[in-house]
Amino acid sequence: MEEKAIGVFKKYLSLNVPKKILITYFLCWTGFLFSFSVGKFLLYLSSIFKSKFMEQPAKLAQEVGTVKFHAVSSAVSKTVGAKNSYITYAFSYVISNFMGCLIIMSALGLLSYLYKKDLEKAKTLEEKEEIFKQYQKYLLILFIFTVVNPLTGLIGTDLNYSDLIAVLPHGFFEFFGFATAVVAGLEIANKILPIIKKDMTYKKIATLILCSFIFIFIAGMLEPLDWLIYDYAKAYGISLLSAFINAYKNLFLYLISML
Repeated sequence: MEEKAIGVFKKYLSLNVPKKILITYFLCWTGFLFSFSVGKFLLYLSSIFKSKFMEQPAKLAQEVGTVKFHAVSSAVSKTVGAKNSYITYAFSYVISNFMGCLIIMSALGLLSYLYKKDLEKAKTLEEKEEIFKQYQKYLLILFIFTVVNPLTGLIGTDLNYSDLIAVLPHGFFEFFGFATAVVAGLEIANKILPIIKKDMTYKKIATLILCSFIFIFIAGMLEPLDWLIYDYAKAYGISLLSAFINAYKNLFLYLISML
């Protein structure tokens, strides 16, 4: 089972960058929906068994996410000014999410660096083979963890499934940003300690990191707007779908009129 999983992982690594990003993008959405569903299920079980223990993972994730966001938000507001509330929230989302991307890339790169050092210390061929096997295994595990991204899914467990419409506009770009960051991290890891022989330069990796930031930046600009539309629709009993369609249609027409 383990060898088959690593074999599939190697095939994935051998794909070109656009294919890897696209596959990772859909895996990120799948991971988000999975962790979101797990959080909802835990809350459902806790309501049945009257147990707060089961709801703790979701509540803890919400608290961590809130603390991280407010820490970044307070720092940004001191720079741009408290009166620029939209810019403050947007930049806070951008910085918070891109920090997550940088952590993903750093973790994947660091793992390969540590195993490379272990390989250099190994004296026998058997030791080297075992270390390299462990490296592939734990790189795969780390990849799965970053794609599932349990924290992001658990943060939104107070939402209903129908409310996820509010996640779609900024989530479209946000998950492209995360997917690009994951692929960049894997390319860094494969550059440091190759699993698949590829002609990947650090310039190309830097381009991937820049693309990740651009996607996250667009998502960050849209996210406060999405939650504003969400709150407005809920307050006035408007269909979320129609509210988002009308809002983005008007935004698109406004931007076109400015050209």
